[in-house]
Amino acid sequence: MNLGIRAALYTMRKWKKTLLLFCLLLSVTTLVLSGLAIADAQEEQAEEVRQTTGASFTVQRDLSSGGWSSGSGGSYSTQEFMTGDMIQKIAAVDGISGYDASLITLPRIFKENGKELEHENYSFYNYGSYNSQYHKLFLSGRFELIEGSHITDDMADGIIISKELADQNSLKIGDTLTGIYYPENNTPAVDMKIVGIFDVVADKDDQLNMYTDSSYYDYSSFVFCSMEAAEGLIKGWGEDGDGISEAYYYVTDAAQLDSVIKEVRNIPSINWNNYTITANDEVYQNISSSLTDTETLITTLIIVITVVSMVLMILILSMSIRSRKREIGILLAVGIAKPAVLLQYMLETLLIAMVAFPLACLSSQQVAGTLGTLFGKTAENVIVTPQHFELVVIAGGILLVVAILLSCIPVFRFKPKAILAQME
Repeated sequence: MNLGIRAALYTMRKWKKTLLLFCLLLSVTTLVLSGLAIADAQEEQAEEVRQTTGASFTVQRDLSSGGWSSGSGGSYSTQEFMTGDMIQKIAAVDGISGYDASLITLPRIFKENGKELEHENYSFYNYGSYNSQYHKLFLSGRFELIEGSHITDDMADGIIISKELADQNSLKIGDTLTGIYYPENNTPAVDMKIVGIFDVVADKDDQLNMYTDSSYYDYSSFVFCSMEAAEGLIKGWGEDGDGISEAYYYVTDAAQLDSVIKEVRNIPSINWNNYTITANDEVYQNISSSLTDTETLITTLIIVITVVSMVLMILILSMSIRSRKREIGILLAVGIAKPAVLLQYMLETLLIAMVAFPLACLSSQQVAGTLGTLFGKTAENVIVTPQHFELVVIAGGILLVVAILLSCIPVFRFKPKAILAQME
């Protein structure tokens, strides 16, 4: 009788065993396909987090390596300031998608009618900015722009103020304010137009803001103005203690932050003994750690399911082979070679798999979405792809062949006569 026909007839005659193997293969394949789909969704989420969360680093003067001097405004560090050329060279490094820098001034600000703005401090803590959206206070989430636009490097006279300050002084987008560094010393008056309003998201006692000059200022007294306007405020008055103290650089792919910083440190024209670099990737690290833990859990579950199913498959097939010792002995005794008998058993199992695998592909579409929600995924983002099915079919076919070979070893190592003798 033809080998294929014998295999088909046996699977139909032993329908209970066939059903058991079918259910096992269907369940395992469905779970593995679902696991692969969830793992891919997890990887896509990790990639999205890397792109949307991003990370940044701060370059600032190292005051510990510089000297100190005194002026009319008190003592100040003589450490060299950052230059525009230096800032641009760092911004040109591959992987950096945005930057900002700070020229800190403490101006008093007046309305168009000459009345000084009401606020919590004597003066304002003003950041001269190139691109305020990349300032560390916005990148960290402590401040959030809620109206208008950010300062950009093509603005000459823009200013961003807090919502609390705007409400307290009845200010809106488009109003003009005048900043004066030292009114009593007749320093230049600089007109600035309100282009944005931010809200304070962080607690005002935020420890990240403590123990610096800015810690003496309420967050509502923070303002951001165009770099050109900030330079105008100190024109004719700026002391040796005035200049750009720090710059912030945004890296789109947070996973590349370390490599970008390494490349920045290799810029030969910058004396890095005078500057420090601080990585700002707390948000990404926290989210990344959670995603990594979930990915590890999913991978572990796939491995456990595969190993357990392999063991069960070997046990079931071994029991089946032992119950067919007499049949094996007769087939071998009439001259059918062991490889042919082994091939028949492989065909029997693969015939079952040929039905179970496609059905598992269909069932996994629904199961994957349901299981995905347990890992924080939306059902529509967990998709079983043809690549997943192809991988499972190839790997599953190999594992089934291995399982059959292992289950046949205890019987096939005997000669036909010995096999039949065991049945007497």
